[in-house]
Amino acid sequence: MTKRATVADVAALANVSSATVSNVISNRAGKVSAKTRQRVLEAITTLNYTYNETAATLRSNKSNIIGLVIHDLSNPYYTELIAKINRKLAKTGYATILACSDENLENQQSYLHLMQRHNALAVLLCPTWGTTREHLDAWHDLSPTITFLRPTGSHDSDFIGIDNYQAAYDITHRLISEGHSRIAFIGGSQSSRLRRQRLQGWKDAHEDHRLSWDESRIVYCASSMSAGINATLTLFHTDSEITALVCYQDVVAFGAMNALHYLGKKVGEEIAVTGFDGLSDAEGWLPSLTTAEVQIEVLAGHIVDRLLARLEKPEDPPSVTLLHAHIHWRDSSLLRKP
Repeated sequence: MTKRATVADVAALANVSSATVSNVISNRAGKVSAKTRQRVLEAITTLNYTYNETAATLRSNKSNIIGLVIHDLSNPYYTELIAKINRKLAKTGYATILACSDENLENQQSYLHLMQRHNALAVLLCPTWGTTREHLDAWHDLSPTITFLRPTGSHDSDFIGIDNYQAAYDITHRLISEGHSRIAFIGGSQSSRLRRQRLQGWKDAHEDHRLSWDESRIVYCASSMSAGINATLTLFHTDSEITALVCYQDVVAFGAMNALHYLGKKVGEEIAVTGFDGLSDAEGWLPSLTTAEVQIEVLAGHIVDRLLARLEKPEDPPSVTLLHAHIHWRDSSLLRKP
């Protein structure tokens, strides 16, 4: 059996100390010159050396692992966000363990315990609905937890989110200013805090314009294109006077637009449609979709920066960051013809 190469073997071949090899493996910035680093990397390749992460963790009681727990991987918004977070963490020398709770609180808690067993330095968590302070306490006492996009009501963890209320208010306000008075709100779960924030912005914009809003024009549905189709068909079957749709997510808006095409309605001219998330497909959709977006790159940057700051200063008080959404006004919400 071929003997497995060790750090000492790499150090000997590269003519450096074992500590220098360790610094290269751990990606410690400023510790090793570029020339020496290259020599060590060449020795690692020559010897086919494999770093034993488990053994290193046992020796130091630390790891370079960041847990990443998300509630939904079917929505392209979250998959894009996770990919960018993962790339940014990799550039700083951290590895991620990804888990999807599938909107199940019991699954989420099991995954948090799994992160504990793997001695993760911290967890980035987009929580499932129903997550409370008590659900996070056991983990939070051991390592920091950064929550994002979905608030839990706890002030013991850092939170990075979007000002959903203001975005929905601004969209609805402009639709009303352009002559729409019969505007429906489609999508989301009744238990969703984000949905409540967006729905409240929709309601307040109506009230500030002294327009009444109708409960029958508020429709719940799952976060999928097919759900958006069914919700829109049902809505227009009972209320044909609607002239604009504020959709909870872009994927729901895509479904709504397909349903309107089926009904023979001209999206953008007869019926305005707007979404949330700023998916890359929104601009290429026909017609292009008006959507409220916090750029995924920006959001991922804030999440990773907050994590790195928390790891550097774990004693600092938790912070809340709400990012302003930029609204891309596109063909799906053209100015209505008089």
